[in-house]
Amino acid sequence: MIEKKYDIGLEEALSMVLGTLKRPSPVDLPVDEVCDLIAGEDLFAAADCPSATSSLKDGYAVVSKDIEGASKDHPVRLRVTGMSAAGDNSSGFVEPGSAIKVLTGARLPQGADAVISIEFTREQANQVLCLKNAEPGRNVLSRGTDVETGGLVVSKGEMLTPALTGLLAAGGVHQVPVFPSPRVAIVATGDEVVAPGGPLKPGQLYASNLVTLNSWLRHFGFPVKSRVVKDDPKEIRRTFTSMLSDADALLTSGGAWKSERDLTVRVLDEMGWDLIFHRVRMGPGKAVAMGMLDEKPVFCLPGGPPSNEMAFLQLALPGLFQIAGRSPIPFGIEKVRLASGVGGDFTWTQFYQAILERRGEEWWGVPLKMKSRIQSQARAKALIKVPEGVDRIEAGDMIEVQVLP
Repeated sequence: MIEKKYDIGLEEALSMVLGTLKRPSPVDLPVDEVCDLIAGEDLFAAADCPSATSSLKDGYAVVSKDIEGASKDHPVRLRVTGMSAAGDNSSGFVEPGSAIKVLTGARLPQGADAVISIEFTREQANQVLCLKNAEPGRNVLSRGTDVETGGLVVSKGEMLTPALTGLLAAGGVHQVPVFPSPRVAIVATGDEVVAPGGPLKPGQLYASNLVTLNSWLRHFGFPVKSRVVKDDPKEIRRTFTSMLSDADALLTSGGAWKSERDLTVRVLDEMGWDLIFHRVRMGPGKAVAMGMLDEKPVFCLPGGPPSNEMAFLQLALPGLFQIAGRSPIPFGIEKVRLASGVGGDFTWTQFYQAILERRGEEWWGVPLKMKSRIQSQARAKALIKVPEGVDRIEAGDMIEVQVLP
């Protein structure tokens, strides 16, 4: 196990998170239950799609040479010898000078090499007038065009979008090995914290951190459950045990600092967790701790809303992404020009919430300087990072920002 550390840098803390948390083995799930999960191995088609060469249009299956000179002024007359629809076992045979009426999805009859669309024909008794040519392959979908047996459909590590699950099904893949999303439990602690919907007394506050974390997790498709607990060590311990019994990871909100009322880390110490680190040189979010309890990760997040969210986004979320088989980089990185200067500190990493503005041909990152911390949090569309060792970034400098959804 990695040696526990205190008051460490952000990059070291992230490295310890990713070094501790490993991807589990893939599990097989039905193809209609794997959307937004990560493929656990390369996936190959077990069947051709379509399984037979078929018609893309309602029309007539023909020999293309028979109608190569057809036009409205010089229609070509062919004998109609049958009809074929999607799913029919027999599609017939097209001889020169004849045609078979076909519906969309019908197998292409033997002998035919094209389908003339019905809008370019006129049917008369058992004959059809062709008013346009149809070159070889016109309106024909060849067997295996969409998916070919043995062909690679999805690569290991690829996220399974709705359309990709459909492509897998079309290729005869019914069970899919995937990395399941970790089930996450959230526990907010504090006598002053009230679950949403409960009565609020003077001096109390609603558990906005819990809701924010819950929403982030659901945004990324992680199953989540949550609970609010008073500052009672026995109750906190019972709640941690019960919540973690059917979860893969635990997030706690509040009680991560060093005062006599900060009970979270103290209770976890008594429960025998394996502490990895506590306190990270980052702002906001310094009080964060991480450890393992019953071989499951526990992230203790600070109680202040900006610190709570930032510690989650920079450390806990990348760890959960890794468990889920995803790249541990939750957000896209974009280069923008800084609208106003921001200060840093040589001794730690500082983050600023920002919005993005298009000015002429460039995108600009505008640091938010609202009086309300929660308002800034709620309006942020990007995060500006001033790395440890940098004391200031000036207005007009090009910087990289994390782009938030």
